[in-house]
Amino acid sequence: MERKRMLIVDDETEVTSFFTYFLRQKNCEVVVANTGKDVDRLLASGAEGFHAALVDLKLPDANGLDLLKRIKAVHPSCEVLIMTGYSTIKSAVTAVQWGAKDYLEKPFDDLDSLERIIDAVLESSAQEEDELSREAARYGILYAPGSPMAKVAAIAKKLAKKAIHILVEGETGTGKELMARFLHGASSRSQQPFVAFNCGAVPESLLESELFGYEKGAFTGALKARKGFFELAHNGTLFLDEIGEAPASIQVKLLRTLETGEFMRIGAEQVGQSNIRFISATNRDLEYEVEMNRFRRDLLYRLEGIKLSIPPLRERSQDIPVIAQAYLQKRIGSACEFDPDAMELLQQYHWPGNVRQLINVLNQTLALHDSERIRAEHLPLSLREREMQSAATPQLADQLTISQQIDRECERFVQAITRSVPSIDGFDFDYLIKRIKQLEGEVGRTIIEKGLSETKGDRQLLSKKLNITKRTIRYILNEKGSGTTSV
Repeated sequence: MERKRMLIVDDETEVTSFFTYFLRQKNCEVVVANTGKDVDRLLASGAEGFHAALVDLKLPDANGLDLLKRIKAVHPSCEVLIMTGYSTIKSAVTAVQWGAKDYLEKPFDDLDSLERIIDAVLESSAQEEDELSREAARYGILYAPGSPMAKVAAIAKKLAKKAIHILVEGETGTGKELMARFLHGASSRSQQPFVAFNCGAVPESLLESELFGYEKGAFTGALKARKGFFELAHNGTLFLDEIGEAPASIQVKLLRTLETGEFMRIGAEQVGQSNIRFISATNRDLEYEVEMNRFRRDLLYRLEGIKLSIPPLRERSQDIPVIAQAYLQKRIGSACEFDPDAMELLQQYHWPGNVRQLINVLNQTLALHDSERIRAEHLPLSLREREMQSAATPQLADQLTISQQIDRECERFVQAITRSVPSIDGFDFDYLIKRIKQLEGEVGRTIIEKGLSETKGDRQLLSKKLNITKRTIRYILNEKGSGTTSV
């Protein structure tokens, strides 16, 4: 067996001594670094690379995330394990998202689990990834090897067994509920109930009774007592879908239950107690909703013990053949082939509705064309037409996204200015208007300067790209600038 070269980075002698002994028992060559400077010297020396590195998240002179990036830059094939305390688990998850193989929690009490992780790194086998892929597929999460979803699934599998709430972010149709079911199935609560509740699908007047239940006679029509979702999910997982849609009145009560586990049925006199693992999901930017005073900051912090982001389908087009083939196999019971041009069309499409939209397109195609081979002309005309439009204007989607971002930032700016004014008494309104007009020039000049940098000073080209005249460029740089001269 090839002898593996391992790097241990930690400022604690006890830790480096433990892993040195542990790894030498597995016939590994061990190199120890106690500081970030030690790591930099090793990387700069041009010495032989490392099969794997165990890196402490916090060192006196360095951050483990920075060392992760530096190690990966010099030795891309080196598998990095981040060592962390429980209090820094969010940073550990970030490390996995940035390319770390896994993370190890201090203190290393579970030696069996530790050894399994180390052995998996030493063996460098694809078997573990294949097993994870098959397990995720049982919950409808399908992806190709090397897909961004593979990394998300690996993080989810690791987090599933932790006693921590999880917020799943993703666009509509990406499969947030599937991820929640996967998290539940891989957790220690897998034999207990999984209860899903859509916060946006129930009228506000019924939300409280649905979540907390009610006693007989609590209101007109309450002919018998009824358990709410908190009781139904006891000892299991409660999935709160579209949590961003929850009204303020319910957000307060959700916060209390998250903090204490206590709830009360409508009309009840006694407080109930629930033991629940919360997984919530949203297609909104909740940080932005907090800034707009539409979502409670304290509730967000409770819900996002860890945040998992599911990439949109357009960012993992390599998964489309896997998803399409698996769905058709399930739907018609046999393999269905795609012509290369048909699959290329599917992979090039933007998919604003993500996986849900892809499934709808496949259903429509099967309904209209009874064929064992799907060709491009079998796909919906709307999809083909949109793809042709996208080919004619490849930057259209990006431009729309930029426009939406600008609108969002402008709204944030207005809200920030408004919040900074406690009262209009003594407020200098003229100064505000004057300063905003100055901003117009500052923003315009900055964009022009950025454009000149990208076009290497070619104003003719810049005027075409921005669809403005060279005279406008001169005006913005000179008249609206602060002494800026023409280039």
